[in-house]
Amino acid sequence: MFSLFKIKEQKAIIKEEAVALVQQARGVAQRTVEHTGALGALLSAEIKEYAEHQVKRAIMVVLACVLLLGAYFTFCAALAVVLNIWLGLAWALVCVCVLNGVIAAGLLIRFRATAGKRLAPATVEELKNDWQCLKMLCKGNSKH
Repeated sequence: MFSLFKIKEQKAIIKEEAVALVQQARGVAQRTVEHTGALGALLSAEIKEYAEHQVKRAIMVVLACVLLLGAYFTFCAALAVVLNIWLGLAWALVCVCVLNGVIAAGLLIRFRATAGKRLAPATVEELKNDWQCLKMLCKGNSKH
């Protein structure tokens, strides 16, 4: 009879532990869903910000190309006429071509320098922090 009470006691303890474990798992799952939702919202905001930045860059490049096109042809023609007086037609055209190449290279270098904005940096940092926390949690659980 004494062992019957002991078995009932053990069953009650196991049941309490199981209920506590299920509640803990439910809490972890709920926090995981909340955290994932927050990360999704952060990623969405960052993608929107990144897209707006890229659209602005594209608009600037297109406008610059359209506005400079007329001035570019006029300048090249005027420069070729002036250099033709001093150097002759062939050398004038070579000088205009070299000048155009140097200016184009400078513009491309400047364009590449403005591309430094990364996509979703805060979300990436949050994911790195989460990964570190999970690694520490796994190390802590493996010691028990």
